[in-house]
Amino acid sequence: MLNDSQIGRVWENLISAETRALYFADLASRYTVRKQWIAGLSFVLSSGAAAAVFARMPSWAPIIMASLVAVMNAYTIAANLDRRIATMAKLHTTWNQIAAEYYRLWDQVYDDTAEEQLNAILASERAPSELATTEAPNNQRLLGKWQDHVFLMHRLTEQKG
Repeated sequence: MLNDSQIGRVWENLISAETRALYFADLASRYTVRKQWIAGLSFVLSSGAAAAVFARMPSWAPIIMASLVAVMNAYTIAANLDRRIATMAKLHTTWNQIAAEYYRLWDQVYDDTAEEQLNAILASERAPSELATTEAPNNQRLLGKWQDHVFLMHRLTEQKG
């Protein structure tokens, strides 16, 4: 059985886990879109059709086009977008599972095993927290957006508008 302080902690951690799950899903989506744009632009700029169009332009145009493709591809490699996408997706899934565990516990706060369950969930937060600290950006504005969304979902704030 959990005491009042622990019950409050379960609720706060549930909100936090939901917020983090949405935040990391958003980051994964943003990185995926960025990579798709880079791949698409690289394909178009390096295609024969683009070369034919730029062939009629000044001699510096193909050089700019090739340089742009090289810079975009170098960014993809340097930023390691594939790894970032996979990491953000993993963090989303992990925090989503943690939120689900908090929901289950929320319905069982007076059970005899509730404290053990809480300790297990808290322990399960360590690995994704460490991974996020080293691999994820700290975008407070974006995190705030998702926190506001979660607050609205749970009717913790009034909807604007």
